[in-house]
Amino acid sequence: MGKHGDPVTARTALLLAVSAALLVLTPAAARLATPAKLPVCAGDSQWRCGDVVVPLDRADPSAGSIQIAFYVSPHTGSGPALEPIFITPGGPGESGWAERFFYEKAPQLSVRHDLVLIDPRGTGRSGAIDCLDLQDGFRNYAAFHTAVERCGRQLGAAADRYGSGDVALDVEDVRKALGYDQIDYYAFSYGPVPEQGYAARFPQHVHALAVDAGLVASDGGQFFAWGLGIPRGLMRIERLLCRRSSSCHGNVAAAVRYLAARVRAHPVKSRRIVVDEVELINLLSHGGDEGKMAPPKTILRMAAALRRGNRKPLLTLARQHPFWPGPTDVGAIGDFSEGDNIAAQCSDLPAPWSPADPIAVRRSKYTAALSAFPKQTFAPFSAHGWTVFWVSDECLHWPAPSRYEPAVPTTAPLRNLPTIIFSGDVDSTIPTEMTRHLLAEFPNAAFITVAGAAHPAIGWRHDCVPKIATHFFETLVPGDTSCARKPR
Repeated sequence: MGKHGDPVTARTALLLAVSAALLVLTPAAARLATPAKLPVCAGDSQWRCGDVVVPLDRADPSAGSIQIAFYVSPHTGSGPALEPIFITPGGPGESGWAERFFYEKAPQLSVRHDLVLIDPRGTGRSGAIDCLDLQDGFRNYAAFHTAVERCGRQLGAAADRYGSGDVALDVEDVRKALGYDQIDYYAFSYGPVPEQGYAARFPQHVHALAVDAGLVASDGGQFFAWGLGIPRGLMRIERLLCRRSSSCHGNVAAAVRYLAARVRAHPVKSRRIVVDEVELINLLSHGGDEGKMAPPKTILRMAAALRRGNRKPLLTLARQHPFWPGPTDVGAIGDFSEGDNIAAQCSDLPAPWSPADPIAVRRSKYTAALSAFPKQTFAPFSAHGWTVFWVSDECLHWPAPSRYEPAVPTTAPLRNLPTIIFSGDVDSTIPTEMTRHLLAEFPNAAFITVAGAAHPAIGWRHDCVPKIATHFFETLVPGDTSCARKPR
């Protein structure tokens, strides 16, 4: 839903088995000469498992410590290894272990590079945050805010210790424990936020960066906080999908505008389902197979039927993809933590209120900030409909931070780091309209639009994205990118 991470299928038994095969390190421990000294992960012999103990709050030793889990897949080639590829998962809330399958399907990445996956603090085996009211689902908008407030109270003084700045510092402790000098860094979705945080703090240890469907962090997450550019991206993608389909006939953009205006004025209801503007946006964004956008043929059919007074196609799709209750199935806490999703974003993303403001004042300032946007900012949707779908006020009830660690320091030396950026041209979660803002932070980056790829590009184009990324890590130039221009 909205900007919340997409959960992975539960693998609880496997994660419990892995936890029995740990090598626990401290930041002061002797560096490992090779990842081969780590024990093999139970259940997946390709990976070796380890932990590094870090302070929960580096400014307050009395706050205790937290174990950060990592997983290393040694390079498969016979020659010496090049820089390792460090990988931060998306979400936020995903564990690195849960996302390893993206990279196991891309063997070319590991021929000359060790792969290092990390469970960010608050996920997986790195102290996964288990806020039951969030993890088990919530009935509606009000229940969601109540669940967020309870999660913040549950974390107490640690509520602001799960942002991307702290995650970036944990990555550095993993690098030091493993003894690598320089790293290549691959991250997708929300993962590029801590990736940028790491690169800004430790540029001397970065060889190259690959950003897949990423977000710009140096603006304080302003674009992501409001979902700016995404409505325009959804409309572009629907038109593009229609052009690529031989059976799509009609003006899909006009159909979307009609549906949005119709359900905004008169929601379509059955006994158990209400299709209002928020639910419609959900259907457009995630109403297709495997969570992709609803196909343009479906949109044209729903619009044509509704014009005739036939509500069935719209209600049928809504029954299959409800926005509320949500999340209906986030899987095992070891795979995805909805609590971490909230804790990370409420640390990273800007708010139009001051942390010390009472809730009523926060709500008033939020409403004023929303009203300041130009009228067509979220077209064809209303500002209210879009921001409820995007849950732009998700942190309204989150506790005031006691010590803020920014995702990216104000002086971020990122411009000259070798960087490649991937964006799927049918990615409705973080569309190209949003990812392109990374070029303000990385003006010298190679920007690769990947035809036919949804979110993230590597997940949909294993025939192409890993090949380009590997060539870039090894040569610092993109090389032949022609495969990215051909939809599969």
